[in-house]
Amino acid sequence: MALYVEVVSRERTVWKGEASYARVRTVDGELGIMPGLIPTLALLAEDGEMLIRPVEGEEIRTILHSGFVTISNDRVTIAAKHADI
Repeated sequence: MALYVEVVSRERTVWKGEASYARVRTVDGELGIMPGLIPTLALLAEDGEMLIRPVEGEEIRTILHSGFVTISNDRVTIAAKHADI
């Protein structure tokens, strides 16, 4: 089972595809995301690291600047004001 992850910023779509794991820093701390996680909505930290482990390919790491993450039915949307990638 995999997650479908889409990362967007004001400027563009940063990344989208299938992943086995994702992690973002929220205002309440680190949030690890794996398939089967309950529906969640969280605010991203001002300058927090994001990590994605794609089903195929190398890990993706970047810094996100504010925004939010939504998780529902193994679909993850990360919307940031800006992403350093």
